[in-house]
Amino acid sequence: MFRVAVICLALSFSLLHAETDVEENDIDIEDESELRSKFEKFKVQYKKKYDQAEEEKRFQIFVENLKASKRMQEQDIGTAIYGITKFSDMSDEEFGAFYLNPVISNNNDPRPEEMLSADVAEQLTNVSLPSFVDWRKLGAVTRVKDQGLRCGSCWAFGSVANIESMWYIKTKKLRALSEQEILDCDFRSTGCHGGHPDNAFRAVIQLGGIMSEREYPYRGRNGHCAFKQSKAIAKIQTYRNIRPDEEEMKIWVAHSGPIVISMNATGLQGYRRGIIRPGAYACDNFRLNHVMLVVGYGTSRGYPYWIIKNSWGADWGEKGYFRIYRGEGACGINKLPITVVI
Repeated sequence: MFRVAVICLALSFSLLHAETDVEENDIDIEDESELRSKFEKFKVQYKKKYDQAEEEKRFQIFVENLKASKRMQEQDIGTAIYGITKFSDMSDEEFGAFYLNPVISNNNDPRPEEMLSADVAEQLTNVSLPSFVDWRKLGAVTRVKDQGLRCGSCWAFGSVANIESMWYIKTKKLRALSEQEILDCDFRSTGCHGGHPDNAFRAVIQLGGIMSEREYPYRGRNGHCAFKQSKAIAKIQTYRNIRPDEEEMKIWVAHSGPIVISMNATGLQGYRRGIIRPGAYACDNFRLNHVMLVVGYGTSRGYPYWIIKNSWGADWGEKGYFRIYRGEGACGINKLPITVVI
């Protein structure tokens, strides 16, 4: 099976709402005093404190990130707004090391045919789909969570979010489930060092279920497996790989529920809001480094988009979510879609 190991790390910061975010689109990057002023506002808003030597280093990185955000803004052909975020004092290398891990898989074997959703593909020419779907509005999505503390656990968060939503759709019971169980008990993956959604699903099947987040709380580090089957509150039957086709993905989201995707999330460092539509060559769609959950789709101002739940806290992006252009395989979003079957 073609697989890409994914590591995407997140740190916890206390932030204000998007309405009070530092504005940066009109910043003159040649004006040192203005840059210093924006940096001071950034530190207050995001509660940043440095020693004297670190302060100057972080200011220089802040300036470089403003320049990068301006380039992203110029290249993006959607409605996305880029600029100052809680990651603006992190270098590209730090962001990549702490949040992302662009790994090219050494295993390019095709997915097994028995896992392909050929039955769904046959419906493509006849199916009628709604123009807008948002499973949040139907009560099928838990709150946005935060990986925190430099643990590469996006694969666990995306997988658990999928189970939570599909369990609700099946039972009408929305339960916050345990990412830590996946980190500790999926022995095919490497916990905070990365993993695969299919392995997470296999672990839950083999364990006999998944415990609640409350009973098996997230610690953001690898630990010993403490799963207790008597306390499992959700189970899955199997999982299905979905064809790398956005029309089929749309069918699954519309008729079945949220699905897991992997994508190149490098450009999300400076994302604030809007619909991402990378310009040509701006986002390598083979460099998959982050796992998340598609919770819906729609169209705005002529731009078709996916709605994606991230795991960097509700203080990032559009209250923890973002939108990305639908129909062009943007940033590799169509490469590895997958979902559980309850």
